[in-house]
Amino acid sequence: MLVCLAAAIAVASLGCSRKSQTATVPHDFHAELSLSTNSIRVGDVLTLTLKVNHPAGGRLSIPDLALDKDIVIRRHDSRTEALDDQWVRTTTTFALTSFAVGEHALPTGTVTFATTGADPLSTPFPFGSFSVVSVLTGTNSAPREMKGLVTWPGTFPRWLVVLLLVAILAVAAALVTRYFLLKPRTILQYPPPVPPHETAMRRLRELLTRGWIETAQAEPFYVELSSIVRQYIEERFALRAPERTTEEFIREAANSHLLSDTHQQLVSTFLEQSDLVKFARFTPAPDTMRSAFQAAERLVNETIPQPEVAE
Repeated sequence: MLVCLAAAIAVASLGCSRKSQTATVPHDFHAELSLSTNSIRVGDVLTLTLKVNHPAGGRLSIPDLALDKDIVIRRHDSRTEALDDQWVRTTTTFALTSFAVGEHALPTGTVTFATTGADPLSTPFPFGSFSVVSVLTGTNSAPREMKGLVTWPGTFPRWLVVLLLVAILAVAAALVTRYFLLKPRTILQYPPPVPPHETAMRRLRELLTRGWIETAQAEPFYVELSSIVRQYIEERFALRAPERTTEEFIREAANSHLLSDTHQQLVSTFLEQSDLVKFARFTPAPDTMRSAFQAAERLVNETIPQPEVAE
């Protein structure tokens, strides 16, 4: 009885020891490949499944399987599942097709796994192949190679290009010409300039409305009256003297041959009153101010140019 009990304990200890050793043995880095079929027709799709056991974390790299028209990758996706606390399995599924009849071996290469602080792991990419058969029969069983793109219309005559350009330009020129010929014309008519005497008379009427004569405000009255007379003489007789003061300009104009003796006397009387107001602080009576206004008004009315009489 004791012997049986000791044997059972020994067997149990041995089993636990083996289980512990198995749990601590790491998985080996390897790749497995499977194909859904080994034979397809041109353009059909087969599924390639690649399973790789590798440590958790790091970066897994597999070779590029595309090979011109022999192997065409339609789509692929990957998923990873845990094997234990340290190892995982990455399963990558490829949808492949081919447009070339014959036997096709998958490209050779290496599956690698790299992680920081450790040497990279590598294993050969598993061998795999499949065949592609044609759906044609008889003499047409082998499809011909696809040809390159054909340029249309081939050789295009240069003279025809020039002729088309000339025709397009001629049509465009004709349309533009027609547009301008049929567009209504609007002649801009600017109003004639206001005659100097009309401007002067308007300003004189506005001066009367300010009531400076009635309130005996001599200085602003004579300043405005001098400005009206100067502008009228400048525009009526085409005189410009920007470097002259208003009084200097009017005095020089009065002494010239542009004004008659009567008009010169009117301007001189007006200037004498203006000088007395500005420089001698003279305060004229309203009648004197009104007399100066009438002298300016008479100067304008008597120098209005007469209309030309047709012979």
